[in-house]
Amino acid sequence: MRCFLSKVWAKQSDIAREAGVSLATVDRVLNGRSGVNVQTAKKVWEAIDRLQGQNIKIQKVAHKPLKLDVVLPDGSGSFLNLLAERVAVIGEELLRDGITVRTHRVPSFAPQILAEKLREIGKTNTDGIAVMPLEDPFVREAVNNLCDQGVPVVTLVSSLSTQRTIGHVGLNNRAAGRTAAHLVALHLQGKAGTVGLFKGSHSLIYSDHQERELGFVTALHEYAPQLKVSNSWEIQNDHEAAYKHTCEIIKKDHDILAIYSVGSGLRGIGQALIDCNRQDDIVCVGHDLTDYSRELLLNGTINAVIDQDVNQEARNALRLLILQHRGSENSHPLGDIKTEIYLRDNLP
Repeated sequence: MRCFLSKVWAKQSDIAREAGVSLATVDRVLNGRSGVNVQTAKKVWEAIDRLQGQNIKIQKVAHKPLKLDVVLPDGSGSFLNLLAERVAVIGEELLRDGITVRTHRVPSFAPQILAEKLREIGKTNTDGIAVMPLEDPFVREAVNNLCDQGVPVVTLVSSLSTQRTIGHVGLNNRAAGRTAAHLVALHLQGKAGTVGLFKGSHSLIYSDHQERELGFVTALHEYAPQLKVSNSWEIQNDHEAAYKHTCEIIKKDHDILAIYSVGSGLRGIGQALIDCNRQDDIVCVGHDLTDYSRELLLNGTINAVIDQDVNQEARNALRLLILQHRGSENSHPLGDIKTEIYLRDNLP
């Protein structure tokens, strides 16, 4: 993560020898890639400090200390908790560069509370905000006001219809929805029937959910016109609501062949399929590899998970904010967010 903050003059071979780690580990640390724990990364940077002596120390002093804020929805969703965890870990790494990262959790699907939190942070000494926004007028106005005040804002995971933010970090959600439809079509191999669609909320929507739903419905019509979306259920990203509605759809819709979960809820859907003894004949596709979805993949309850690299998302969002204050012509460009399709057979 630190490679774009401080120029490193020492040779990687010298750093590896000084820190007692491999060249591959040094390369991962310098380029901000995952796979290195905090303790090992600390050893690498301490080795760099020793090798480069006062040069880096002088450079650190020249940098203004920064305070960055990250605002994420609260709730029981494993993905959001994992994202918050990665932000915290990266925040610990950034402390050595004089950067403090403060994480805030607000209720999901509560636009006025989110807008108030953004206004509250804007009155502090923040140097930038990364936020997972709701597409809502209150939130959009709060973000625009921050940008007008000169506070850099990055949208994270879910985007917002405003041109004033400095950037967005997230995957191509319409493509992710289309991918889910393609996976359903491949698993059902020409069978005719209905598909259940589970989403967060119709009126208070995160743009990533909206784009996935649009991509899924469009691609399902192309790849499997004999399959119809029978209905959609709003579960507010709550696994208990997902469980309840899955049991209802199984009981009422005898043509149900597949379920697609746009956001959180796979835990509840999977348990309902097991309890109703339908885990073997209803195809289930969803998002984000968590402890729960991993277990459901392994026991065959769900068929595929489309995963996004939360570590890269957290790093890129913070990096965009830092570059507003410490960027240079030599700063490395941000890469696209990595996505993976996981089946039971290729789990990492």
